[in-house]
Amino acid sequence: MFTDIHTHILHNIDDGPENFEQSLELLKEAVKNGCTKLIATPHFYAERHSLAQRLSIAEERCAQLKNYIAENQVPVSFLQGFEVRYFDGISRIDSLNKLCINGSKVVLLELEPLPFTDKVIDEILDLNYFGYTVILAHIERYAKISGFKAIKRLIAEGNAVAQCNASAFVSGSFQRPALRLMKEGIVSLIASDMHSLELRPPNLHKAYDFIEKKFGTTVKNRLLRNADEMFNVCLKK
Repeated sequence: MFTDIHTHILHNIDDGPENFEQSLELLKEAVKNGCTKLIATPHFYAERHSLAQRLSIAEERCAQLKNYIAENQVPVSFLQGFEVRYFDGISRIDSLNKLCINGSKVVLLELEPLPFTDKVIDEILDLNYFGYTVILAHIERYAKISGFKAIKRLIAEGNAVAQCNASAFVSGSFQRPALRLMKEGIVSLIASDMHSLELRPPNLHKAYDFIEKKFGTTVKNRLLRNADEMFNVCLKK
């Protein structure tokens, strides 16, 4: 049974499903492949999105999906948050809790693919100081960016949590950095980052099978447990 803490399953809100039918296709495929808990995390870009409008759209889409789940007795627990793109001053905005998962203090943070300056590091440290749990999305994408060693230090010292995409372990150009980060013990969470059945489908089962073969059952079970525990933290608020 899998917990997926990073998905773009809501329709017509970002680059995920275009309509509700496609959203349901993702949901059904995820459940078919063993997902019992998932979190919807549509993109939030401060420079282009109105927070109020974004919250309204996400709540509407979530309510529609939750109603379907309840009416059809789909065996999955469902929470909503955002994948928040880093921006200057993120640690000091009063409304950050609204962008966290399920009103908790867990924020899924997407870093910009730019050199990691002291300012970026300090912002993440500040988020941690103010009580936020910072999950760094698809960490494998940043391995070759200048300043990544400082990001790894943050993770190693417990100031952030590293999430890798399942697709990175299945194939593609990010497989090598994902494997290296796993060997270094940097990665704590695996998520699908699903967008569609064609682009990053719900493939957690394939990633965990690969991880088990490559790193062993103990590592696989630790990752499964981490995702489940993170979901429960968000559920309890």
